[in-house]
Parts: sequence; structure tokens; C-alpha cells
Amino acid sequence: MIESEDTNDSADSHDSAKTPDVLDEINVLMGWLQEAASTSSEIFDLFQLEVQLAVIDIKRLILLARLFVPMLVLAWMSLSAVLTWSVYLLNASVLQGLLFLCVLQFAGLFGIAIGLKYYQKSLSLPLTRQHIRQFVKGQNREP
Repeated sequence: MIESEDTNDSADSHDSAKTPDVLDEINVLMGWLQEAASTSSEIFDLFQLEVQLAVIDIKRLILLARLFVPMLVLAWMSLSAVLTWSVYLLNASVLQGLLFLCVLQFAGLFGIAIGLKYYQKSLSLPLTRQHIRQFVKGQNREP
């Protein structure tokens, strides 16, 4: 019986030693949760402010994109005119200059057509379709 009292005393002292450790861990956890909540609130506020800035920048981006296309057309026309004039000056032939202008325009259209075909192919999601085919093929093999 005496031994059992000693073990109870040691168990009680061991439990009382665990209690402050558990409380300390809980306090640390609560502090961490408060910091996490504070940080996430600040991150959300930053996100909202950045979204507002992005909306303003989108308006500016749209305006610049609308200006880019006419400027690109004017630049292409100017380049075509300079190159055509150069061919005319070299050969002293209006016909050859105009033919060069037509060839240059068709070369530009050909380049655009190749680009359209390339991007149209990527819009068909070839890798996704390939994985789906492989998945279906694998499902058909299994009984």
C-alpha cells in the first residue's frame, strides 16, 4: 500500500508539471492563431487595393491596345511605301514598284495566315485531348 501512495504522489507531481506545459503550448498556439488572423487580414486588404489598381490599369491598357493597332497599320504602310519607292528608284519602273508592293502585302498576309493556323491548332487543346484518349483507351482495356 505504501508503494501505491508513493506512485500516486509522483503521478500527481508529474501531472502538475504537465499542466503548465500544456497551458504554455495552448498560449503559444493562440498567439500564433492571432498572428495568422492579423496577417491574413492584412493580406486581404493588400489584395483588395491591388485589385483596385489593376482595374484602373486595365482601362489604360485597353486604351493603349486600341491605339496600338492603328499605329501598327501605319507603320506597315510606311515601311511598304519606303521599300516600294526604293524598288522604283533602283529600276526606274513604276510597274515593278507596284508589283513589289503587292508581293510585300501578300507576304504579310501569308505570315498572318501561318500564325492563325498555328494558334488555331493550339486552341484545340491537343495535349488534353491526347490524355483523354489515353485514359479512355486504358479504361477500355480493363474489364
